[in-house]
Parts: sequence; C-alpha cells; structure tokens
Amino acid sequence: RAPAVGAPPPYLVSRAARRAGSKDEDFEAELAEARASKTIFSRMKVWTIDFTEKHGFLGVFLLASWPNAAFDMCGMCCGYLNMPFWTFFIATTLGKGVVKVNLQALFFINLFGSTAFQILLTGLDSIGGALRGVLGEDLNLRLLAEKGRAKLVLKFEEQSRFPPEKLFANSGLDAELDLRGVSEFYSKHDESEAIASRVIQHWDADLDGNLSATELVAAASRTDGKISLGSLDPGAGTSVLKVCWELFVVGLVLFFLVSVIEQMARSKQAELDEAELERYKQERQKKK
Repeated sequence: RAPAVGAPPPYLVSRAARRAGSKDEDFEAELAEARASKTIFSRMKVWTIDFTEKHGFLGVFLLASWPNAAFDMCGMCCGYLNMPFWTFFIATTLGKGVVKVNLQALFFINLFGSTAFQILLTGLDSIGGALRGVLGEDLNLRLLAEKGRAKLVLKFEEQSRFPPEKLFANSGLDAELDLRGVSEFYSKHDESEAIASRVIQHWDADLDGNLSATELVAAASRTDGKISLGSLDPGAGTSVLKVCWELFVVGLVLFFLVSVIEQMARSKQAELDEAELERYKQERQKKK
C-alpha cells in the first residue's frame, strides 16, 4: 500500500469530533489508559502525543520517519489539535514515503549485501558447529542460507523492468525467440525450459511456437511500457495455499475499510446525539 494511506482515518475521525465540539472518546480513553500504564508501549504513546503537540509539522515528520508502532496516536492527536489536513498529510508522506522507505531499503541492501552476508555465514558456521557437537549431525545452515539468499536475489532480478526490445538486442527486432532462446533468459532456474514453455504458450498470439517483438510489446505494462521476466511468466498454477493467503489479505483490507466506516459512523452518530440532547435541554429550559 502507499506509505501514508493508513494515516488519515484516525486523524479525520478525531478532527471531526473536535470540530463538532464533542469529545473524541476513543482518543481520550486511549490517552488515559496510556498515562495510567507503565509499559514501554504506553510510554511510547504518551511521548508520541507530547512530541506532536510540541513540534507540530516537524514532530509529525520525525515520528513518521521510522517504524513507529504508536503513530496512530500521532494522527489522532493531530486531529484533536485541529492541525490542518495538508500539514499532517504532507509531513506524514515525506516521513513515511521518503525517509522511512529509503532507510528500510538501505538497511536491507546492507543486510543482504556481500559483506553483511559473509558475517552472517560466519555466525551460522559457529552455530552449526555447536549444534553438530550436540546433535551429532550437520544441519548445513550455511548451505540453507546461501540457497535462500540466491533464491531471493533471483526473485528481485526477475522483477527488474526493461523495454521488450532488449530481449532482441543480439538477434534484431525482426527475429523471433524460440523455446531455446527464451530458456536462456531463465537459465538460472532449474526448470528453465518449463518456464520458457509457459511464457511462449501464454504470449504467442499467432501460435507459431515463437515470440516476436510485437507480441512482447503487447505484454508490456500500460504504465511504463516495460516488462520483466517475472511478469512474462504466468506461473505454474495457483496453489491452494496461495489462494488462501490472497483471500486473507483481501479480508484484512475489507476489515480495515469496514472499521474506518464504522468508526466514522459512530463519531457522526455521537455528534448527532449530542446535538439532539442539547436541543432537548434548551426546550426544557424554555418550558420552565
């Protein structure tokens, strides 16, 4: 998802309640609970709110620039303090979308880089040696780590995007790619011919058993006009586990949307109830 998409709902609900002149019961209840508790997470919530109140735009930007589990409290606080929406949203977007994303990318690049990985392998060798002395067998931790890293790197390489014409750089745009030619692009896979066969079967529009530049251009994304080796492969079929996982993700998204709508509806109903109660009190005073 986009980095700042989940940030507005807590802000909007809290701001709507404050502008209506009512209390944001969820915010006040959570704040009271956090101040009464002595846990680390509760203290983080309190610190997040105090920091936001004190520093405004800069505070939101800094709080959004790292993996902050208590950031929803920042959004609720900003809404409660009537911070302008674009001030909150721009600070959140810059923090999450620019700083945090790049810091995370830098972290994982270093984590999976050669130097860091060699340090990890050294540690696994030590652990493997200790376990071998206890269990009496070699668990091949180094080999498992190397295979896992190679598989992950290969996945990243498959997502690298390029113009379709690049596949014909050596043979020319008038040439066609046969099964052997397509297999060469998937040579790092154990089942390169099976993958090449799937690719040709899926994208071979004229059913001649080869892929032309025109056919691959049709496979390019409408967004950037490029393809990737991963996008060309339709896959070996959908497993039950994959379907269940995708349904689970869809369920989470729907649950999130329903929760947001329900929360906003409750806030609006509370606002209407307070207005009705105030009108009733005024009518009783007039009768007296």
